[in-house]
Amino acid sequence: MPKKKRPIPLAPPQMKSRKKARKVTSTFHKLTQQLDQARRNNDQEAVDKIEKEIEQMGGREEYQRASQLSTKYHSTSKWVLKVLGQKGWTNGILLEHDNDSDIKGKKKDISSVTTEMRRPTFILEIGAINTELIDASKKTKRVKVKKHDPVSVSVSVSVSVSSQTSSTCVDEADYRIVPVYNIKVKAIDLHSSHPDIEEIDFLQMEMDMDVKNKTEKGTFDVIVCSMVLNCVTTAENRGIMLSLIYKQLRPGGLCFLTIPRLCINQSKYINRKVFEEMLTNALGFTIEQTKETPKVAFWILKRPSEVEERGGQHVIEWNMEWETTRIL
Repeated sequence: MPKKKRPIPLAPPQMKSRKKARKVTSTFHKLTQQLDQARRNNDQEAVDKIEKEIEQMGGREEYQRASQLSTKYHSTSKWVLKVLGQKGWTNGILLEHDNDSDIKGKKKDISSVTTEMRRPTFILEIGAINTELIDASKKTKRVKVKKHDPVSVSVSVSVSVSSQTSSTCVDEADYRIVPVYNIKVKAIDLHSSHPDIEEIDFLQMEMDMDVKNKTEKGTFDVIVCSMVLNCVTTAENRGIMLSLIYKQLRPGGLCFLTIPRLCINQSKYINRKVFEEMLTNALGFTIEQTKETPKVAFWILKRPSEVEERGGQHVIEWNMEWETTRIL
């Protein structure tokens, strides 16, 4: 009896080899940089050759599969939510304080603060390859109704009166569904891999305007830029991206930045010291936290609050060396 043929899968199987994933990502970055250089030189023959090489390696789809495997071993969303939880930002931003708290300061007692006194924490994820942060913003939980809560009591009364004999309805009236996190997430990527991820070029993303002062203003409390800066093909655009991250943040907002360690430890152009000087003295960030793993470098960067800026606590001393230093 002949063997049955295996069905052809509708989608490529998930990548399982971390070694292969690293090879795919490094090859893709190398080829895209070469492609950008060939386009700047108007070398159509080289462009066609490199585009064919990218297609043969599986294209951007293969690169995204490799990136998704890497995120399984370090979840950026868990790191972000953990830090925001320590600040109390997963419960939203206090309206009267609005981002003036310090990540290194003492934890505030947020148990007595109602959600009505908070607005959502607005998060922008650049180069999103999964929907973990979006999914977190949609999570809900059942909480027991507090008797002194007028909204909850009215619900309880209306349900129990209409169904006095139904114990199920009474039980449901004692609980309500609320979000786990008071956050709103906007996830973007040049080539979206999911309907919830918007296909937007961050470098072309419009900024909101302050009508009163007629100036551009930042609208995000948090920007996540994980393993994206190293994918930008030119040094000029990498510098522009970091500058735009600063501008898109509200005063007091945080940027979660990660890049491969190789980018600063084995770069021909830059090292960690110079890179951090550019982040702080050139761009205006303060560095709240840093850490490293064998493969990845992490930073939590803060745009100084309006109080710090007005008080002159953050003064930029320009260094002409930065004019000629390549970012990564």
